[in-house]
Amino acid sequence: MRNEPRSIRLAVRAARAERRASTLIELLVVISVVGFLSALLLPSLKRSTDLAAATVCRHNLREIGLGLQMYRYENNGWLPTPDPVIVNTTASTDEAREPWFGKLSPTYLPDPAVLRCPRDPFGGRGLAANNRASGSVSAGFASYGLNNFILTAGGGRLAQVDRFAPKRSLDTILAADLGPDSGDLSSRSGPSGPMPRRDDGVLLWGDGFDPFSPQPASTWLTTRHGEGIHVLTLAGGIRDVRTTELLRTPIARTYRNCRAGGCTLCKDYRIFHYSFAKDQLFWWTGSVPSE
Repeated sequence: MRNEPRSIRLAVRAARAERRASTLIELLVVISVVGFLSALLLPSLKRSTDLAAATVCRHNLREIGLGLQMYRYENNGWLPTPDPVIVNTTASTDEAREPWFGKLSPTYLPDPAVLRCPRDPFGGRGLAANNRASGSVSAGFASYGLNNFILTAGGGRLAQVDRFAPKRSLDTILAADLGPDSGDLSSRSGPSGPMPRRDDGVLLWGDGFDPFSPQPASTWLTTRHGEGIHVLTLAGGIRDVRTTELLRTPIARTYRNCRAGGCTLCKDYRIFHYSFAKDQLFWWTGSVPSE
């Protein structure tokens, strides 16, 4: 009888120890299952996030395309070319260029958020509404750029695209994701630190990028969406373009497939330019008005 309470106590302790061991094993099993499921679900979640961002970017470019189309309709076929303006700041008064998107917003582009690609690491920061009434215009900072060849060729007259239409408007670059996406290449300062210069929102056909140069690359080309960018054509279509190979290759004056597609830069100018002919895209095809 004296040993019975002790044996009961020992049995209770053993049961408790066994229960604790079982609980620990169950916890480890749960942790393992959660880790396994996370390993399976995280890549899918990332793909879903990337797909959502790409969808928003395409939507932005379509909205920009519609804004540009309305602007052309009401401005005799002209695209919004950058103009010299006086910029008033608290520190000084300086001359700059009003970017094309400054002319679109808010009349032709009511929502300035479409100028911001969700994958742009700078988030379009620095965008500000211009104020022509006071003569003050913000240079701004967008995630997208316009084809600078169209804006400047022929002494700027090519920008009247409804008059000087290309032969392949379906395949003519109008706008695209604009980089660079690294602040290390900055010559400007923003509200939250350095930002890369993006040349007033224009796509340069050839910006001297050399992958073998010791100098840091300052090309606008980026791999913002996986391995490439989105491009808006003059006809309003959206193309997915891979840029990783272009970033590894020095630009040239002419390319066989680009020339065969009717590229004006290859055939008539023979100037250094990026070739997107692999994706059936061209800077311009057809004649250019004389200056």
